[in-house]
Amino acid sequence: MQINEAVEVVEELHTAQANRRLADGWTLLAVVPGYDHLNAQAVACYVLGRPAEPGRGVFDGD
Repeated sequence: MQINEAVEVVEELHTAQANRRLADGWTLLAVVPGYDHLNAQAVACYVLGRPAEPGRGVFDGD
């Protein structure tokens, strides 16, 4: 899936949350540098996209 095919995009800073989304059908789009403000440290930022349900796109039903 490419980013333009995602109907929703999120960033996760923790692998457990990213893995939960992957298990729910989300797709990993990118891993970029991020910053965890609570722990004041650099982290990996996981960018995930949720695909449209089959037969449903962003503009379907308009």
